[in-house]
Amino acid sequence: MGLQHPDHQFKSGCRLSKSDVVVYAMMSDFFFFLFLRGFARDRIVRMKKTENTKKRYDLIDTLRGLEIISMIAFHTCWLMCHFGMCITQETLYSTSFTVWERSICIGFIMIAGFSFSLGRRHLKSGLIVFGWGIVITAVTCIFLPEIRIVFGVLTLIGSAILLTILPDREFGERIKGSRQISITGFVISLILFILTYNINIGYLGFKPFDIVLPKSLYSGYLMTYIGFMEPGFISTDYFSILPWIFVYLCGYFLHKITTGSESAKRLISHGLPGIKTLGRHSLPIYLIHPIVIYALLYFISGMLQKP
Repeated sequence: MGLQHPDHQFKSGCRLSKSDVVVYAMMSDFFFFLFLRGFARDRIVRMKKTENTKKRYDLIDTLRGLEIISMIAFHTCWLMCHFGMCITQETLYSTSFTVWERSICIGFIMIAGFSFSLGRRHLKSGLIVFGWGIVITAVTCIFLPEIRIVFGVLTLIGSAILLTILPDREFGERIKGSRQISITGFVISLILFILTYNINIGYLGFKPFDIVLPKSLYSGYLMTYIGFMEPGFISTDYFSILPWIFVYLCGYFLHKITTGSESAKRLISHGLPGIKTLGRHSLPIYLIHPIVIYALLYFISGMLQKP
């Protein structure tokens, strides 16, 4: 998504060049666009005959449009930091900016979970998304090792799709038929996300009521993929299975809740004009916005440096 994990290499003292920053932003945005656009379109084409398809698509587009606006603003701040304009690294990694960045991540992952039930060929979709994650890892490790992406957001979402297939096949209809089960699933997923949020750094819960996990768990790439991040692991876009699959499941159960409630269906029946359109036309925005922001900031920084 072009977003930085709070514990990435800047905190270990490695500073990226300005060209690396824009290349990373463009590349990660492009790959994430391929997923989002294809993921949504594949489901909408199959459901176009249903009455409520347009309504759900409008809401998803509206939410995606809001996420795009937020992402553009975050990328602007990110590039301003690297141009030395107003925003410092301390500000970029402050609590408020971390919460902002996390909100973008949570929004996109939850939308993906919500969209699971809108499609049928989940195995194909999961393998495609997971495959793009592998491609991004290979490309960044070979050509941009300083900003490599290992276990990024596409790897997570692809894994979440694949892991959801069998449970949904066995229990999906039962969950859909019971609003109480759907709400319970959403609440439990939310609680588990909160409890496992700090699993990457060695404990469950929050201080002073935290549970320290054995250090022996934090070894190797497989355990890092699950959520037990080994010491020295570096990735500019790290989303392990734990805790982030619970955000995906929140979106999954949220869809079940909306389909089981007439009031919820009415709530999601319309999108916001303009924002909805923005979400539908995400291709040029995803591809162009890093270049436009970089060019503008480069021009402004050059003008400011003139005597």
